[in-house]
Amino acid sequence: MILSYASVTWNLRQPPLATASADERARWCRDHCGRFAARWFALGAGLWLIFSTPFVSFAPLGMFGLFALVVGMATIARQILAQGRAGPPHIEPPVDFPRPDHEDDDER
Repeated sequence: MILSYASVTWNLRQPPLATASADERARWCRDHCGRFAARWFALGAGLWLIFSTPFVSFAPLGMFGLFALVVGMATIARQILAQGRAGPPHIEPPVDFPRPDHEDDDER
């Protein structure tokens, strides 16, 4: 469960994406990799801030924080490359909303 929460690679190797075409996988990554990168950035920044306090200067904590920041950057790079392959996301055209009758306003 932790892998599914944190790893793009793990999600891409699970069904139904494991049997999907490269374009479908690129579209999924374009749409979802930002969320995974945000999780890694938050974890890395939090660990680095904890490491930089004078009370908790535990070297492995700082190294894992830097590792998490690097994984976040790699995930953003993966999203950018996926968007180059899949193209921009589809945007629905604007919908016309019904307007109130302006004739009633003139009579008042």
